[in-house]
This record gives sequence, C-alpha cells and structure tokens, in this order.
Amino acid sequence: MTTTDPPAALHALEADGVWVVGGAVRDVFAGDNSGRFDIDLAVAGANAWAHQAGETLEAPAVKISARFDIWRILLPDGQIDVWELPDNDIMRDMRRRDFTINAMAVPLDYFLRGQIHATVIDPFGGRDDIDRRLLRLVSDNALRDDPLRMLRAVRLEAERAWRPDAALRSAMKRDAGLINNSAAERQSEELQRIILSNRLPWALRRLEQSGLLDRILPELALGRGVDQRPVHRRDVFWHQVDAVRWITRLTSPTPPRATRASAIWQELEPLLSVPDIRDSLDEWRLPLRLAMLLHDIGKPETRTVDADGSTHFFGHSELGAEMASRRLTELRVPSKTIRQVELLIEHHLRPGQVNSPGKPPTNRALHRFHTALGDAAVPLCWLFLADSLATAGPEALLPRWRGYAAHVARILAWQPKRPSETGRMLDGHAIMQATGLEPGPLVGEIRAKIDEAAAIGEIAGVDDARELATRLARELRASTTA
Repeated sequence: MTTTDPPAALHALEADGVWVVGGAVRDVFAGDNSGRFDIDLAVAGANAWAHQAGETLEAPAVKISARFDIWRILLPDGQIDVWELPDNDIMRDMRRRDFTINAMAVPLDYFLRGQIHATVIDPFGGRDDIDRRLLRLVSDNALRDDPLRMLRAVRLEAERAWRPDAALRSAMKRDAGLINNSAAERQSEELQRIILSNRLPWALRRLEQSGLLDRILPELALGRGVDQRPVHRRDVFWHQVDAVRWITRLTSPTPPRATRASAIWQELEPLLSVPDIRDSLDEWRLPLRLAMLLHDIGKPETRTVDADGSTHFFGHSELGAEMASRRLTELRVPSKTIRQVELLIEHHLRPGQVNSPGKPPTNRALHRFHTALGDAAVPLCWLFLADSLATAGPEALLPRWRGYAAHVARILAWQPKRPSETGRMLDGHAIMQATGLEPGPLVGEIRAKIDEAAAIGEIAGVDDARELATRLARELRASTTA
C-alpha cells in the first residue's frame, strides 16, 4: 500500500474541513512509492476528530508529541497522523511546515477521489522544488522551531535523494547545536532510517559536514586526529567513516560501479549467493552498520605509543562495546539491537585471530568462534572484511583480497563433527555420576570441554566422554587445590 492507495475505510471518515498535508501530497507529485501508507491530516479540533476517526477505523488515537498537538492512528499497514489546524487556517499551517515540498495541502475528499492537481494549495513553490528534487526551508526559523528537521533533511536525502539547497545546508551548520533539544526517541527514529538507507555513506558525509554527527554520536568526534600508524592509513574518526562506506558496498545485492570496489565485491559473490548468508546480512543490517560506525570508539582512551612510534589500543574492543551501549541506550535504540552491536564490537578483531599467521584455523578455534558468536558469525566476518579494507585501503589489499575472502569462507563453512542438535554426550547429571563431583561451576566447565571435544572430533562416543570427564575432573580438582 502506498500514499496514493489509501485504505478504503478512510472514505468513511468525516472529510469536511480536513486537509491532507505533508509527505502524502509530496509523494503523489514526486511519483514516489514509499511502500507504506503514511498520511498527515490537518483539522481544527484534531483531538476530537482523531478519536472519532480511531473508533471508525477500530484503531485508537494516541497523542505522540509534547510540543505539538498531534495524534497518531496506527493501522495494520500504515498510520495516520492528525495535526491541530490553528484557527482553522490552512495557510497558517503551511507556514509552520519544514520544507516547501511538504508545505502543500489538498482537501481530504478531493485527495480520496484522486482530484489532487486542480485542488492543491502550494504557497511556497513546492511543486517546482519537487521537479528539481530540492529541499528548501519554508522559513529561516524552521529548524529552530523543530531541530529534528535537520535529521529529517538528511534522511530524505538518504532515502529519496532529495538535495538540500545552499540555504538549508548553511542553516543546518548554524543550528546543529540545537539537535539535542529534540527528544531522543525522535532522533533515534530518524537516525535508524538513515543508517538503513542505501545512501548511507553520502548521508554520513552530510551529517559530518553539518556538525550533526559529532553531536548525536559524540564518541566519534573523540577519534578526530587520533593517529594509528603504521598499520592504519587514517585517523580513528575517518577510519570508521570509511569502514561504513565499505560495509555498504560489501553487502550490496549488486556490484558497485567503481572498478576496484567491483573487483573486491566479486570475490565475495559466491558467498553472497548463499541464501543463509544473505539472509543473515539482511537481518543484521542495522546492528552491523551501527557497529561498523562505532567499532573503534574505544581507541582514543586506550591509545599507547611505543618508543619507535608504533601505536597500540589494548582493550579498545571491550571499552568500545561499553561506550556504544551507553550511547545507543541514551538514544533509545531497541535493546536487542544494542546487544547485537555490543557483541559485534567486542569481538570485531576475532575473525583475524582464529589462526596463526599463514596457517588455516584449527577445528578448536573455529568451534570456539561459532560458540561465542552464534548467528552473529556472518555479520562479524563482513565487519572484519570492511574493517580490513578501511585499514589498509583497497590498493594495498586487492592483491591479497582473495585470501581474505577464502579465510572468511573457511570460517563460515565449518560444521561441528557432532552437531549440538543431536544432544550432549553427557549432561550435567551424567558428569556428576562419572566424576563424583557436586553441582557447581566445575561441572559446567567439564560439560563445555566435552561438547568442544565432540564438535571437533576428538571423542566419538559416550565412553570417550566419560573417560574425558574423569580426567578433566582430576585435573580441575588439582588446579583448584594447588
């Protein structure tokens, strides 16, 4: 369903004095198909009208803003936002809008009949700006009236390729410091949509140029000018931005246009064609991109320098995971997403550490990798690839890139000799029977070691498992009493 295909139930609503405003009108003239019904209505007495409409549509109307009189009616496949129309004056409503392309209005009954072009009110030239795909402010105070509009501008550019004009870009730089006056929930909603957009690298550059990025994610700003030579070619801040550019390319469903990037992508194409891998990357799209952007925010605080000038960042993964969790919690990002981001950041070095230099990873190392990561294994491997490209640059890495792709393929192709789905050889009760141990952490340690030995093929049956349990119990007892 799109904004040009409203639910049939809308025809049952009282339409006298009700105006369709904002994005629904814009999308009709722009020919944009958002894939979701989303409409803004303006009406005098919005509270009473919204609740009556909610009863008709069998969906409650809920007030969603402390600053503005707006009620939202959530439908199974979209939503209706109902705005209070001040003094029943549609022109006054248009003057308080953000961008000219959103400052157009059509009476609801005409909108539902498709009679839009002849009845539209367009006081600020929004239709001309639509033809030019241009974002232009209705007034110079529009961003100060609602600072979240700065993020909305970036999101519209990222999702729909609308281009802010010079005056809007200048106003965003001027007013960037006001962004945190807007509610964290509203910031989070816009930021997540930006992160998920296909034009994310472009959007990040706009956020950085305007000064918004440093204010929304101040931990990123700490990395400006933090040198990490000789391994990295860029400072911590620009390395993370570059890594986002690469993760966007490496997860693309089609080859990038740039020749070098396309050659890099093609080495991963066999893996990307595996349904489980592609599904995992799609499912982890948001946490993977957030983790990519924030994966090194722990570096500035952990930086040390050797006598020869080499830099080290011991513990930056663990610290970065904690910092990312705090920031995303403040931004009201869903807790599941935060946990996923934490996991990826904490382990982002791990794909490069599962084997000794020049040697393939062992079964034991691969078992521990998959045990620790679970369904995060695929996105973590892609994070590792993008991180490596951002570290060395494609020119330096391209001659060795086939080896990187093969390394990831080996990690993801590994399967345990005895899948855990078949059940443990020995459960905790059986271990206590075999060893005489009382319930406690030692039983858990032995169980984990038996599971590992079964997964990598070191033991083949229950008798082997009992023998291993007995030996491990003896060794663990000795170590605890030494």
